[in-house]
Amino acid sequence: MKRGITVTGTGTASAAPDLLRLDVGAEAVGRTPEQALSEASQALDRIRAALQAGGVAAADLASGTMSLWPRYEDKGKLSGYAAELRMAAKLRDLGNAGELISQAVAAGGTPARLHGMSFEHSEPSGLLAQARAAAWRDAEAAATQLAELAGRRLGLVLSVVESPGVGPVLPVLRGAVSALAAESVPIEPGLAEVSVRVEVRYGIADPT
Repeated sequence: MKRGITVTGTGTASAAPDLLRLDVGAEAVGRTPEQALSEASQALDRIRAALQAGGVAAADLASGTMSLWPRYEDKGKLSGYAAELRMAAKLRDLGNAGELISQAVAAGGTPARLHGMSFEHSEPSGLLAQARAAAWRDAEAAATQLAELAGRRLGLVLSVVESPGVGPVLPVLRGAVSALAAESVPIEPGLAEVSVRVEVRYGIADPT
């Protein structure tokens, strides 16, 4: 095997996120499946209308899961049905996001459910390029030092393996919420971070 040095370099890059992903829904109960679905659908329509009135484009709204299940009393007697409809939304105006979320939940009324929110960067490719460059510099510096310590000269790159990984999604709220929000939901975007790891194998040669 050709003499060489294999090193691993890591790099990260971060920026304030500019996109909020919202997981919202409506849950209702009724005597029949049709009634439960109808009430949940009407509530979700009100939530959708509030989001669009607040500037969310139709293309940034997507229907989610739909669930319907029977409800039973303690003795096992059927008491009715429950239905849940969910919708995903992308909010791009973070300055207005908290107020808009409150308005949407209020518009949905008692059936409204807020299942979760998370931030991200809408154009992660730029952050990924920065993280990749940082990882490369890290690997090159480590390889250069190891070659010098071994009394050798760093040669050409023989192989490169990249393992990109987007930083963890920043959770803002978890768990279903059913309430009429009287005030704006507090929004703290923090930073969206991406990380890259590269494994680089360099050839080595005798010093000149």
